[in-house]
Amino acid sequence: MRALCFGVLLAATSLPACTCDKETPRAEATSAGSSVETPPQTEDRTPLVDLPALAYAPADAELVAHVDLRRLLASPLWQENQALMTGDPEARRTLEALSKCKLALDSFSALDLAVDSRGQRVMVSLQGDGIGDTGRLQCIGDTLFSGDAERWEVVTADSGAKIRLDGGAAVGHVAAGDRLVFATKAWDSAVHERIAGGGGSPGFGTLGETLGSLDTDRAIWFAGRLPILAGQAENLRSLSGAIDLDAGLALELGMVAATPELAAEISKELDRRLGNIRTRLAKADLPEAAADRIEVKVEGSTVRVRAALEIAEITAIRQLLAQPGAADSASETEPSPDAP
Repeated sequence: MRALCFGVLLAATSLPACTCDKETPRAEATSAGSSVETPPQTEDRTPLVDLPALAYAPADAELVAHVDLRRLLASPLWQENQALMTGDPEARRTLEALSKCKLALDSFSALDLAVDSRGQRVMVSLQGDGIGDTGRLQCIGDTLFSGDAERWEVVTADSGAKIRLDGGAAVGHVAAGDRLVFATKAWDSAVHERIAGGGGSPGFGTLGETLGSLDTDRAIWFAGRLPILAGQAENLRSLSGAIDLDAGLALELGMVAATPELAAEISKELDRRLGNIRTRLAKADLPEAAADRIEVKVEGSTVRVRAALEIAEITAIRQLLAQPGAADSASETEPSPDAP
């Protein structure tokens, strides 16, 4: 599966299926006394936002994300932690192959992701200098996959060059000299239509409204239906966020709960955990200001979290958690009223 992972880079998530009720046609009386069925109303799919990140995403995408790779790679947080990636043997091997094939990591500029409602159909678009060069793409196959055409095969046709991955489980299309668009097999035709300039954008309805209110100028942003995690799919309707890494970490997160009451419960639990974090920071003689800059607010059924951490604070907290016994202390809860 490494061929597919190379193209995707981000793991596909499993999302809840849509449970929207279809409207039942209603019979209306006519002047003649007979009845006719009113045609069911169709959903308005007029795009509410026009984002380059949605250019190749099919209309039925329910989760979209964007990463400005150049800002990410230039960020202090990446510079501080890149050794974690280069220390992994498989990651290091991939980076060496990219460098050998003249596709160094810093040549990539953006990554866009789209996932359908069940997490089974995925689109990943990679933008970077020379990424559409078939010679370099063939070099990747020869270097990483020993020329195994079942895992990575570059094919040139009248419709353009493409890559066949993992026996056809996914296909990569060279959309331009600096753009490579991957799609899982079941979504390939829809993605190919988007590349050709057709199809519809997913930026309508609730997703379009969410994207319209999101700060998409940040280095990383995402929005859509929440993956099924620990059986919470029915409680949390959607998740969106925007992350800035230019100086430390700045995060804005929005969670839409099923009810205002549930949103209040989520907020209460987050506040409790922040209290525990403050306690641990104080015990470690670290500034509690880091936790003080994490803000939790409830607006109806929406829980909003805002946080801002400086790189020195992130480093100190990471070092604290790396200490022996930190994992145990991190899971501690507040003492009960009966505790001495």
